[in-house]
Amino acid sequence: MDIPQNILNKFIVREDYLEWIKGETSIIAYLDLTNMFHWQDVLKWTFRIEDVIKQLFTFSNIKNVKVYYGLNERDEENSKAFHNRIRKTGAILENKPMKFIKKNIDEALFFQRRTISLFDRQVKKKISGLIDILNNSGVIIEEPKCNFDVEIAMDMIDDMEKMTAVMLFSGDSDLLKPLERLKIKGKKISVVGVRGKVAGELHDIKDKYIDFGKFYTGKRTYL
Repeated sequence: MDIPQNILNKFIVREDYLEWIKGETSIIAYLDLTNMFHWQDVLKWTFRIEDVIKQLFTFSNIKNVKVYYGLNERDEENSKAFHNRIRKTGAILENKPMKFIKKNIDEALFFQRRTISLFDRQVKKKISGLIDILNNSGVIIEEPKCNFDVEIAMDMIDDMEKMTAVMLFSGDSDLLKPLERLKIKGKKISVVGVRGKVAGELHDIKDKYIDFGKFYTGKRTYL
């Protein structure tokens, strides 16, 4: 019986990344979890971090999995419980308190500039009126912030002699410099991400790109 080409293509893509992983003797995976959570908007489904880690540990040549995620001191009990779930998987968790950045309530908070330009004068007036109401109401909008670029970079450099390859779950261009250092030292670079969420600089330096949507085999909850 002939196998449909679309099924063969999926098999080939899967085998492609499996062969890359199996071809390295010592891989360390670095998971920028805040960055990864943004992928869910593109994927239209959520993932379980425990399932991601469990999947990584099925490969004997992935020696360590390091996860980076902040502690929400405004919801400390639930935040610590989430951290404990990560630690129980055997992954190494790096954390620090989240900061909350106050956001200006203006057009840019709700719309991209090119979107605003499409509105006529009447719609823009209504938007401006809504913004005035929000500003006068005393509403405060804050965005949680907890950047781990420095910690990930330092860990990758410290781990250099322990690995033959890095598996980076992030699309942040700020990680280009430590990856360049690893590349100079002969380490292979795999970047795991989703469409539109990986910086071009990382695509340029990678040895292998892995589509997270095709890689992940755990539980999904569709949005």
